[in-house]
Amino acid sequence: MHLGEIIEQEVAVRTLQRAVASDSIAHAYLFFGDHGVGKKTTALGFAHQILCEAKAGCGSCPQCLKLSRDNHPGLRALDPQDGTIRIEQIRSVHQQVQYAQEHYLIWIINEAHRMTPQAANSFLKLLEEPPGSVVFILITDHVEQILPTIRSRCQAISFTRLSDAAVAKALKARAAGDGGEDAGKKIELVTKMAQGSIGRAMDLWESPLLDRRKFVLEQLINLPGMSLYEVLGLSHRWEEERQLVALDLTIMLHWYRDLWCLQAGLEHQVLNLDYLHELSVSCKRYHRSSLEQISKAIIGLHGQLDRNVRIRFMMGNLLLQIRKGVLA
Repeated sequence: MHLGEIIEQEVAVRTLQRAVASDSIAHAYLFFGDHGVGKKTTALGFAHQILCEAKAGCGSCPQCLKLSRDNHPGLRALDPQDGTIRIEQIRSVHQQVQYAQEHYLIWIINEAHRMTPQAANSFLKLLEEPPGSVVFILITDHVEQILPTIRSRCQAISFTRLSDAAVAKALKARAAGDGGEDAGKKIELVTKMAQGSIGRAMDLWESPLLDRRKFVLEQLINLPGMSLYEVLGLSHRWEEERQLVALDLTIMLHWYRDLWCLQAGLEHQVLNLDYLHELSVSCKRYHRSSLEQISKAIIGLHGQLDRNVRIRFMMGNLLLQIRKGVLA
């Protein structure tokens, strides 16, 4: 693996390639950007070029062969445990990097924003006195949650959203052999919903997207005409499997985004074009301010799914809020 294989992240790739070529590798990097746009893949490519004997990720030298077998001692990863990175994990890193390294030791810290306050402060001490030949690569979808003191001690590398063409190409490769009209329709829909993220596109592809979308949109179309009693009944019937609810919330968010786009005269940005008639009718039922509040509520609930929230209670509150936002 080498950096030249990374898709559509030219600025990030050029920056990292120059660092390897000029032997001016920083002791800490912060890779930030949307989920699924290539941050982790780039981190691995960067590590491979640093550790490769030819500094090119050649794939054939002894170092690259070790990397291909996932047993290179110079590349290590740290992941959250039970949703957080704990101080005990950072203390273990302290112990492993305290001795001088003859060769590079690269640590990839995934979801770095999940460090507890204690873990973040402990990690800060590593950055204040960086060990020789150790490179930290922090990866995050939420750079605003990283301590400013940590951000200031890392070289920040921004990752942008990918083009729809790149996402569609990856989906076509994934769907090779599936064939059929539904596969093409699904590729088109998932590409729009992924919003420049191959990672998100692959998650959506593996989900029961088409059937679930039909169900969820039918409920949202009918919701303005429901009584409060009917809304509560719907919430009690809603399935409580968390991954499915996460998909439902994504579908809901795109629906209310489309309603907002229609009200703002941005029809060319509508995602659910096959429901354009239903959207045109529904958008007359809401103030734009209500659509903004509903969208914020959906985003907020999506962020709570990792916690021990009561799904049925959460969905009930959301559906009631949507119903109350309907114009009399």
